[in-house]
Amino acid sequence: MTWRLVGANNHELGRSPHVHSSLTACCAAVHRLRTETARVSALVVMSPGTGSGTLGAGAGAGASGSAAPAAATAGGGAGAWTWQLTLDEHCVAVAVRTFRRQRECRHSLQLFLSAVTDAQVASGVTYTRRLRGLRLPGASDAPGLAVRGGGLL
Repeated sequence: MTWRLVGANNHELGRSPHVHSSLTACCAAVHRLRTETARVSALVVMSPGTGSGTLGAGAGAGASGSAAPAAATAGGGAGAWTWQLTLDEHCVAVAVRTFRRQRECRHSLQLFLSAVTDAQVASGVTYTRRLRGLRLPGASDAPGLAVRGGGLL
């Protein structure tokens, strides 16, 4: 099971970085993120390999949702911006995709942070197509489908 935060236009704003073993564990992760949002540290990073190899500035989210500079580490694919949220040195949320521009990545992060505490938590489980590269135990039982805790956030 995984969770995802979906905006009013049905686009994903962010998702779980982990696959949880049960719906209960997934719901607990959602509850923790919602109640501890003021303590999360946000990293906005760009992978090295596009010339200078510099990293983007990170951002720590405060109780008001404002961002303050912090240290960052290298991210995924070369030249692609992405973000992730950590809480007590554990990743608790990640960007849905990578971005070509830092400002687009930061905007995506701000949309996620502003929506996470006010989002309605759906009950139950939805089934979605398996994401590219995501292999779940038992997913071969239903080709192209994987269990995800859709709409939990």
